[in-house]
Amino acid sequence: MRLAARLVTLSGVALAAAIAAASPFPHPRIPPQQGTPPDTGRPAITLLYQNFPNPFPSTTSRATCIWFDLDRTTSVSLTIHDVRGNLVRTLLPNASSPQFLAPGRYGRAPSSGAGCDPAFTWDGTAADGSAVPRGVYLIRLRASGVQSIKKAVFQGP
Repeated sequence: MRLAARLVTLSGVALAAAIAAASPFPHPRIPPQQGTPPDTGRPAITLLYQNFPNPFPSTTSRATCIWFDLDRTTSVSLTIHDVRGNLVRTLLPNASSPQFLAPGRYGRAPSSGAGCDPAFTWDGTAADGSAVPRGVYLIRLRASGVQSIKKAVFQGP
C-alpha cells in the first residue's frame, strides 16, 4: 500500500520509470537507429500528391500533372469529378494502361523523374473530349484500399 501511495504522487515519466523499476520482468534496451534505411525504390505507402500546376492551365502548361505512389501491386482507379461528385473523366484504367499496376512512383517524366508523364495529366476535358467549365474539380485515387482526393482548379480553355 505504501508503494501505491508513493506512485500516485509521481507524475508522467517518473511514474512510468517507477513502474518499470518495480516490474519483475526484464526490459530489453532498444539500440538507437543508425543512419537511414536504404532506398529500395519501392514507396512505403500509397499516396496521391497535389497536382501541379494548380490552378491550370498556366503560362507554362496546358494540363495539370498528377503524381502518385503505390506501395504494392494493386487495382488502380484515377478519376476526375466535379464538386458534386459527378464523374467527369476516368484516367485509369484506360485502353493503354492496365487496371493493376506494380509498386512504384507514377506520373513523373520517364527520363528524368521530374516533370510530367503525359499519361498522367489532365487537360480540362471531359470523357467525350469537350472542355469542362472553369471551376474546382476533384482528382480521386483509389488503390491499395486507400482513397485519396486532391482539388484541382481549372481556369478554362
